[in-house]
Amino acid sequence: MRRILLSSDRSGSGKTLITSAIMRALSKKYRVRGFKAGPDFIDPGYHKIATSFPSINLDLWMMGKNNVKRSLIKYGREFDIGIIEGVMGLYDGVDTLYSTYELAKVTKTPVILIINCSNIGSTVGAIVKGLKYYRNDVNIRGVIFNKIASETHYNYCRNAVEDVEVLGYVPFDKNLEVKSRHLGLVTIEDNKEVQDLIRYASELVEKYVDLDKIYEMASDEDLEVDLPKDDENKGLKRKMAIAYDPAFSFYYQENLDILRSRYELEFFSPLNDEYVEDAEAIYIGGGYPELHLNELERSSKTKSWLKNSSYSGVKIYAECGGLMYLSKNLIDENNKNYNMVGIFDIDIKTKDKLTIGYTELEAINENFIANKNSLVRGHEFHISKPISVNEKEFVFKVRIGKGIVDKLDGVKSNNTIANYSHLHFSNFQQKIVF
Repeated sequence: MRRILLSSDRSGSGKTLITSAIMRALSKKYRVRGFKAGPDFIDPGYHKIATSFPSINLDLWMMGKNNVKRSLIKYGREFDIGIIEGVMGLYDGVDTLYSTYELAKVTKTPVILIINCSNIGSTVGAIVKGLKYYRNDVNIRGVIFNKIASETHYNYCRNAVEDVEVLGYVPFDKNLEVKSRHLGLVTIEDNKEVQDLIRYASELVEKYVDLDKIYEMASDEDLEVDLPKDDENKGLKRKMAIAYDPAFSFYYQENLDILRSRYELEFFSPLNDEYVEDAEAIYIGGGYPELHLNELERSSKTKSWLKNSSYSGVKIYAECGGLMYLSKNLIDENNKNYNMVGIFDIDIKTKDKLTIGYTELEAINENFIANKNSLVRGHEFHISKPISVNEKEFVFKVRIGKGIVDKLDGVKSNNTIANYSHLHFSNFQQKIVF
């Protein structure tokens, strides 16, 4: 599979929309697989709309270099080109070791820059030159300008760039503005506004960007990678229930595929008050439960099933929004209380301030997620906080990040474990046996 990486000098450059538009346009001629640098759950949904295939996260912090390369190879099979969307600016991250720049190096992938040229002209030449020569081992091949006001504006920008090929531009267009970035009312794949936006943007990209040159610039250089051990749990095919609806839609595709190799997955919707009979394990991911509090409070069948399953010893694993749902009460910004499942004696309040960042957790004891004393890495992304925690058992000590309370994460009751951290299973998939 050929591969190319689209990056920028900063967030807010238009990377996600332009990357998705390029994916959609190239999909008319090629089989395109989308990839996303970092832990983001939203942007891969854009990619799936554009290509009709799930997008795969490549995160050096959570996965490590070898697993990133494994995933790129594994999910690139049977595809003509993989398009990787970067995260933040090219050199940004915990440090450059976990940046888009480092990902490009590890995967030997050429870089195309997307630069927002709104309110600048010739200065874009300095920006591109700075990005190209800040490190001498980055392979920046091309640049695409965004928000170009006119042909004159485009010529100013194009003439200012040296040593990097200009591949075209996307004109300034008010119709390209995302009107509702907070996408929790429906899952991203079902968001009509986003579907129309990507379709419209791809038409502009086909007109103004050299797509053939992008394909030519993509690399097919081989990657050196250690092959994984045989999965001793593969083929068990027990039944696992997974919550999926607009309240709970934050799942890494690779996590689902790891689970699918050893379980029969059956999805259910708490918003529709559904449950799965005879499930031997249950997984509730993150999402936007705070936008659906009335429906979740009324999900009496789902709540009763989850509580009974927990009491009977069924292994239940939850992350972030799933933790909120399994708690006793959720309190909204107006201090209105909503009763949730109640497996954990925890009250959680929504808040305006975002908690975001990478995490590193140390297993306090042996559990079905990790071996005792082992380290697992993840990330936190939530706008809620516990205001009352009457639980004593936790399976993780937080080395980096915040966790639930007192630098602890992974609250445990019966055989139910819930974190604020979202985890990527690739680094410890041999252990994940719910």
